[in-house]
Amino acid sequence: MDRQTLAREAEAAARRARHNLRWIRKHPDRIDQAKLADMEAYLERMIRFAEEEKRNARRAGRTFWKMHFGKLFVSIIPRFHRERERHV
Repeated sequence: MDRQTLAREAEAAARRARHNLRWIRKHPDRIDQAKLADMEAYLERMIRFAEEEKRNARRAGRTFWKMHFGKLFVSIIPRFHRERERHV
């Protein structure tokens, strides 16, 4: 699994975790009080993990655009060099 896919899945999990956390805090009477603290801690960890993965995916060398432009330049430069050799 590449870094971008992991970041997208982590963000989706974080969205669900935020929703579940809001629901738990809005309806605490529907949750077993013995498990409430553990549930909240788990959901908060999921949210933090998603934020960290989002940051990691954007670090240098891992961004989509940087890789995209790198591939584009690598494909253009040899063509430019060949055309220049023909004209000399």
